[in-house]
Amino acid sequence: MGGYIGPKLKLTRSVGVPIAETSKHTNPRRTSRPGMHGFRPARRSLYGRQLTEKQKLAYYYNVRDRQLRRYMAKATKSKRPTPEALSEMLETRLDNTLRRLGWARTIWQARQLVSHGHILVNGRRVDIPSFQVSAGDVITVKEKSKELVKRCMESVEERLIPAWLSSDDNKLEGKVERMPFPEDVRLPFDIEYSLVIEYYTR
Repeated sequence: MGGYIGPKLKLTRSVGVPIAETSKHTNPRRTSRPGMHGFRPARRSLYGRQLTEKQKLAYYYNVRDRQLRRYMAKATKSKRPTPEALSEMLETRLDNTLRRLGWARTIWQARQLVSHGHILVNGRRVDIPSFQVSAGDVITVKEKSKELVKRCMESVEERLIPAWLSSDDNKLEGKVERMPFPEDVRLPFDIEYSLVIEYYTR
């Protein structure tokens, strides 16, 4: 969903779960699906359930279907359980890492910080939101961009930094202490990875 520029709340309403951890998404004024037929119950066929689970992941991590398909292909080839491998790849994207550090209010804001060149990884500018961070990586902010990131941090409603990351707010420096465990991945909704796997392997 990297190319989506419409109202983000529509995505939350379409899949029925909050795809951003902000009050607008967790407590929407309207909960029905968007469109003139939104009052009708969502389809509950097997394919419909698979599609919805896939969309929940794609919307939450702001990735296109092609990217998610590539992640799935890598995860299925991994020696680890597919859900665990897929979750780790999505969680350690640079834009999502900024969200986890509390440097951005939403995944879209985090993506913008990265793509506009405000973020450094191990002292080198990285402007690719899908860049995969690794254990030991140090994430910092360009000197000229520190005030911008501080304003972004002030807009974050609740900062809950996971155990696999650490943050020094004074220096605006984050570190990947280790790769995330499955229990470290905090989503604002339940996800059935088995349905996502079935969607891409059908």
